[in-house]
Amino acid sequence: MSTHPPAAAGTCLLCGSATALEDVLALRPTPPANALAPTAEEARHAPRFPLRLVRCSACTHVQLADLVDRDLLFRDYRYATGAAPGLVRHYAALARTLVARHRLPPGATVVEIGSNDGTLLRAFAAAGLRVLGVDPAADLARQAEASGVPTHATHFDARVAEKIHAEQGPADLVLANNVLAHVGDLGSTLRGIRLLLKPTAHAVVEVAHLLPMALGGMYEFVYHEHMSYFSLHALRTAAEREGLCVADVEEIPTQGGSLRCRLRPADAVRPADVAPAVGQLLRREEAAGVVDGTLMGEFAARTRRVSTALRDVVHGLRDRGRRLAGYGASARAVTLMAQAGIDDAVDFIVDDNPRKQGLYVPGSGVPVLPGGSLDRAGTDYCVLFAWNFREDITAGLTDFVRAGGMFVVPFPRLTVE
Repeated sequence: MSTHPPAAAGTCLLCGSATALEDVLALRPTPPANALAPTAEEARHAPRFPLRLVRCSACTHVQLADLVDRDLLFRDYRYATGAAPGLVRHYAALARTLVARHRLPPGATVVEIGSNDGTLLRAFAAAGLRVLGVDPAADLARQAEASGVPTHATHFDARVAEKIHAEQGPADLVLANNVLAHVGDLGSTLRGIRLLLKPTAHAVVEVAHLLPMALGGMYEFVYHEHMSYFSLHALRTAAEREGLCVADVEEIPTQGGSLRCRLRPADAVRPADVAPAVGQLLRREEAAGVVDGTLMGEFAARTRRVSTALRDVVHGLRDRGRRLAGYGASARAVTLMAQAGIDDAVDFIVDDNPRKQGLYVPGSGVPVLPGGSLDRAGTDYCVLFAWNFREDITAGLTDFVRAGGMFVVPFPRLTVE
């Protein structure tokens, strides 16, 4: 096993401060979490990189201390939105909601940043809207193109936004779902969004919310692709720096707790246009310790408690001769197994994404198998690494449950059921 030194961030990704970064959490070094390998040997010997969280005392932003090259992380990206039925339904409902809320007529232009395999944009195209995706994963971009979603296979920034604007004009709606956490230049990305928007248009941005993550000790969300961990305070500051205003915010259950924010060009927003939900959540975050730093000051202790409890449960079952598998070869599973030390207790992980099946989880070398393998292997317990899709997963495993199989659910509260 080798640990490779990535580039240290050195400065805050939001405000640029070089002196205000404070240590929050140091996890065990891991390989890039989506770098599944063709053999168990390659997976176990994959290069590992430090995994440390820091907080900027100047602007409250939380981020990784060490940055892995973006091309290494995303050029062969295997996460596919269309492989998660729950997420497909979520995006279909989101498209219907946004078309109605913003009164988007047929022919209106929707641009999505981090469009993956085009799942969300296909829902807009089905409603008669003009769509364009931007995503650096070349294979996924080709897959989206093949399904009828025009896609630029590149990282989005202000330069790319200018090119899109010049080619097709401004957008009626810009989408960025779970993508801001992945970018190193927040300013350029948000500036690009502002450049693309018509004066009366909106951007809808979803980010995993720091508050439930920190309160629940959900350290599994810490991996190299996630450079930033957003509170509403930090997101609002980043948006305002680039001429955008957070006009509304909604707390949604996606990813264990996320924020769906509506951004508008700041010069088109009056104070009365800002929804009360924005101020209400800002006050809740402040009371929880987002601003003074106490929230993240307690995160390391919560992480240790959660990790120890999971290790005790899993190894306790294994010591009693029970066979365990996992469900969901997600990036979060890599962090969760490595930090809890349960790599050697899980025989295999099943996953519905064919792009992952037949490969091996980086770090542990655990094989990834199709979903039906769980019923045939005599497994006693299944660790739900993809616990945020719990209802969909358990509903599809009736044979496993009928045979007496049970689930270990790590979050939001560790349960065995």
